[in-house]
Amino acid sequence: MKIEHIAVGYNSEEEADRFFIDLLGLKKIRSKSVPEDLMKKFFSVKRESKFVLYGKQDSNFEVFITDDNSRAQDVFTHSCLLIENRDEFMNKVSSMGYDLVKVPRKDSNGYYLFIKDGFRNLYEIKEK
Repeated sequence: MKIEHIAVGYNSEEEADRFFIDLLGLKKIRSKSVPEDLMKKFFSVKRESKFVLYGKQDSNFEVFITDDNSRAQDVFTHSCLLIENRDEFMNKVSSMGYDLVKVPRKDSNGYYLFIKDGFRNLYEIKEK
């Protein structure tokens, strides 16, 4: 099995570009509008919605643009990203103003690292 993409919400395309292009280094592959009838069938959302696909190699994110001020409500669902240099990435995350959750591991010098994007989506960060 292979995961083709992870879908998340975001309030605006500009905010999504900042996170997925500027922070994660992904490319904007395409954008598309999903008609209201399909949105209702798929997600019980009664309006047309735009999504943008960001990706690079085998990492793809399908980002639904809400055009409102909503935020992610699920506190457990997250994606895990493998990063080359986690400490360097953590500095970039902090400089861009995203929330970091850094928790020391009990039996080692290591730590768990999560970041929250502007929509409050959660990403676990591990080093390759």
